[in-house]
Amino acid sequence: MKDLFEGAQYIMDRLEEAGFQAYMVGGCIRDLLLDRKMGDIDIATSALPVEVSSLFPKTIPVGIEHGTVIVRHGAVSYEVTTFRKEGKYVDRRHPSSVEYIDSLEEDLARRDFTINAMAMDRFGTIYDPFGGRQDLQNQLIKTVGNPVKRFLEDPLRIMRALRFWSVIGFSLETQTKMACVSLSKELREIAVERLAVEFTKLLRGMDAPICLAFIFEEGFSSSLPELERYKDRADSLSSFGWTGLEKDEERWAALLFLLGASDLTGFLKAWKRSNALIREVGLLFRFLDKDVRKPVYLYELGEERAVSCLRIRNLLQGKKANEELSKLQESYRRLPIHSRKQLAVNGRDIVKSFEREKGPWIQEILGEIEKGVVEKTVQNNKEEILSWVRSWKGK
Repeated sequence: MKDLFEGAQYIMDRLEEAGFQAYMVGGCIRDLLLDRKMGDIDIATSALPVEVSSLFPKTIPVGIEHGTVIVRHGAVSYEVTTFRKEGKYVDRRHPSSVEYIDSLEEDLARRDFTINAMAMDRFGTIYDPFGGRQDLQNQLIKTVGNPVKRFLEDPLRIMRALRFWSVIGFSLETQTKMACVSLSKELREIAVERLAVEFTKLLRGMDAPICLAFIFEEGFSSSLPELERYKDRADSLSSFGWTGLEKDEERWAALLFLLGASDLTGFLKAWKRSNALIREVGLLFRFLDKDVRKPVYLYELGEERAVSCLRIRNLLQGKKANEELSKLQESYRRLPIHSRKQLAVNGRDIVKSFEREKGPWIQEILGEIEKGVVEKTVQNNKEEILSWVRSWKGK
């Protein structure tokens, strides 16, 4: 945190020494006032992008067409954006035009919610033209200006409102809430990848159960991938201990299990989830109805996935998320082997023992040996394993 602030201070000092205005803006001010951990710090300035680039040795013109330059300071990146006002939103995401201005207040006026429309100068003075600080005290999520206009500019802001509700535990201000509900069908116009980012963050939040219930009760589910077909199982989501989960693959696996999803891959592909996530969720999902403390399941899953499975199973059974996790980890460490490479025999040994041509049967035999060693039916000793394997010939 200290390094993050020191870098921002350096950038603002440098900009002001060159005759420009500079402020920390947005979510970092919200998190500072809430005493929450900051992910990053954004800076708004009256300097034009070319002027920002000329003042710092390491810059990246990542969004220069919209006035944003990344300034690297040490190992940290800071988005430095020129004060601007925006034209009409023509594609439900980007403004048709950007006009650079020299007014901080006008720049803050284009932001989504009042709690994200505050700024702080290098001396610690906070600028709050839209009452964001009061809304923080009242624990309200409220749009800057007319909520209908704000949500029609970019309907993803509807999902962002729900996400902030879940993550920081605030309520939606009355007019903002009404606009969210009345415009929920606008979410169908948003790229699924963008929706998935916000929905995943929502699942991480302290108020995820309440928000998920709201999504189904108010019809948002009909505008989000796959959810509507499982609305009869929605009640199971609101009684689950989401905050006990630690990884996104755990959250998606729990969601699918609670909804009773029949086509896991189809569900996740509809949400445009990565193949890597689909594989991980699939592995967890497959073991959620099994006792993962059994040696053969522990071995197949590996320690990390087994811990994730037990964490989800504990919550499904109304237990504390981390109950018996240390015992599970100790059981894993005591397994005779943790991978096939640790077997005392290999494929060549099996071929020689059976005196058969090579083929898929070798992998099947090695799988049986792994199971036998893990379950301690046979010791992980070459002679004992081969003797055990030879005994199969008579069966």
